[in-house]
Amino acid sequence: MYRWKFAAAQDEQAEATQAKDSEEAKAPEPIGVSVARDKIKFSASGTWASVPPRSRMLEAELRINRVGTDTEDGRLTIMGAGGSIEANILRWQNQFKQPDGGSTAEQTKTEVKTIAGQKVNLVDITGNFIDSPGGPFSGQAKIERENYRMLAAIIQTPAIGNYFVKLYGPKATIDKDEEHFKSMIESLKVEN
Repeated sequence: MYRWKFAAAQDEQAEATQAKDSEEAKAPEPIGVSVARDKIKFSASGTWASVPPRSRMLEAELRINRVGTDTEDGRLTIMGAGGSIEANILRWQNQFKQPDGGSTAEQTKTEVKTIAGQKVNLVDITGNFIDSPGGPFSGQAKIERENYRMLAAIIQTPAIGNYFVKLYGPKATIDKDEEHFKSMIESLKVEN
């Protein structure tokens, strides 16, 4: 009896290892993303797709496939821009409304890290997103999208300036890709 249980346990362990190896073998290769004339580089999830930027202000854009019952894909954008760190975070907070009427600023999570020798401000905001589909100056009507989340990183480079990496979309989709976003930011390489 003992020998049979031991053999069965070994078989289960071998099956689990094979399944894990099979999953890892199916995982797509990461994709490279570079901006600032190739001076800022990242390694992004191979499940994401590079797409043409919707705006000329953007240097790169990636599509993150929606999950479950989400009706929209996630969107990751990268651009260089001016303005203070605080002003940009405030602008992002103003793009969200809280369903309970509370303060988005009070619910925003921020963290400052050093990655690749650069100061990086990380921002996490959830709530109802006030989307401007054609951009802020298009004149198109804004759309309130319920239960959205934004993960963002502001990379402060002394030589190149500030770069903004912003991932947003339906909360379930962004939650699923949170670790991919963190890995991408941690993969940062900067050539001065």
